[in-house]
Amino acid sequence: MDKGTILDALYNHYKESIFVTDSEGRVVFANKVAEERLHSDFEFLMGKSVNELIKAGIYSKSTVLEAMKTKLPVIGPINDDKTKITFSHSVPVLDEDNNVTMVVTSNMSIEHNEEWEKVISATQDERDKLKRELDFLRLRDQRVLIFESQIMKSILKTIEAIAPTDCNVVLSGKSGTGKDMIAMLIHEKSRRSVNAYICINCAAVPENLLESELFGYEGGAFTGALTEGKIGLFEAVSGGTLFLDEIGEMSLSLQSKLLRVMENREVRRIGGVKNIPVNVRIICATNANLKQLVKEKKFREDLFYRLNVFNIELPRLKDRKDDIIPIANMFLTELNGKYNQNKKFSELTLKTMLEYNWPGNIRELRNVVERIYFINQEDEVIFSPMLAAEYSHSNERNCKGIKTCDFKTLKEYMSYTENTFIKKVLEECGGSIGKTANRLGIHRSVLYRKLNKK
Repeated sequence: MDKGTILDALYNHYKESIFVTDSEGRVVFANKVAEERLHSDFEFLMGKSVNELIKAGIYSKSTVLEAMKTKLPVIGPINDDKTKITFSHSVPVLDEDNNVTMVVTSNMSIEHNEEWEKVISATQDERDKLKRELDFLRLRDQRVLIFESQIMKSILKTIEAIAPTDCNVVLSGKSGTGKDMIAMLIHEKSRRSVNAYICINCAAVPENLLESELFGYEGGAFTGALTEGKIGLFEAVSGGTLFLDEIGEMSLSLQSKLLRVMENREVRRIGGVKNIPVNVRIICATNANLKQLVKEKKFREDLFYRLNVFNIELPRLKDRKDDIIPIANMFLTELNGKYNQNKKFSELTLKTMLEYNWPGNIRELRNVVERIYFINQEDEVIFSPMLAAEYSHSNERNCKGIKTCDFKTLKEYMSYTENTFIKKVLEECGGSIGKTANRLGIHRSVLYRKLNKK
């Protein structure tokens, strides 16, 4: 069967419209159904560009132009008449160099218009929801990128080098070290920053739900599925960055599907029969040792090497002491602005912050600052009862081993005992300077001097 016979069959007998344009958006083929729906004949359409057809009023908008621009399939309305919406589905054909050679477009039949309108409306609602979440994340996360330590400056240089590329990145480090903030920074410094950035915690979502969140599903794919189906995060974030937090918690079966998406740059929805092209940069984070998980057969080795193009190890807060006070002051400034206050940390609090180990890292520091801020509501100078408790317990343990040779004079011993007692009372009073001063029978200014005494 020759090409002429096939084209004749498509032109005269195919019941859906077919509309083909070349790499410059000029019409090279249209069948009878397309002519009828566009109210134009074959001779008029041939050789016309899509822009010329829009200017001629053949239709109001074109999915062809968007498909050429994004190099992805596009579904959308081609007229502005709300009572007679017509939808088109444009699919770009790419060569080996990823250039558009042609675009094949079909118009939905009248009986399918209502169904497609529901699907597209639901898809747009989902995209709007994801955009709102993205805007919220940007506003929430912009404030933690503060560092003065040499180790973090070195990490920033690495980020500056890799951000403009499309290389996948693994962020490792203990919980609370700011992996999500660094992922956002990499996205903001990349060429994808104008597109979406979405984060999902692989440990917080059940496996079956995580699969549908990542890959989406067709209508009726499983019990409880939306009848119109749902796009997955890979589709929603195409052109942007997907941050997979706690990647080490992902099941082996999902790891296999993730690897397939990364290698083929295509995703197939649950219950679907066609592959959808996607263009996504993946940044993932873990507080687990992925190499050890590979040895234990809990993480796919091929996926590990696919993801681990660049690995950035984030240090614990206690290993970047130069950042502790700037970050704490940032949190304090934020709270002062929110509640119209002018509180500041006592010298003893700052000293204690520097000496504390911070096992919960930046997350714990933020929680402590918020807690002591509200505990010290009546005081401009605030003190940390949590840190005071840590040191008072340490002092109690040390008291058991006190020797007379530890103190040169009675005054030194009395000063040490007084300081221990004050910190214990401060702990029992929940960190309130006012309550502690009343309990001790001294003025709060005297208590401040004693607490800040070297």
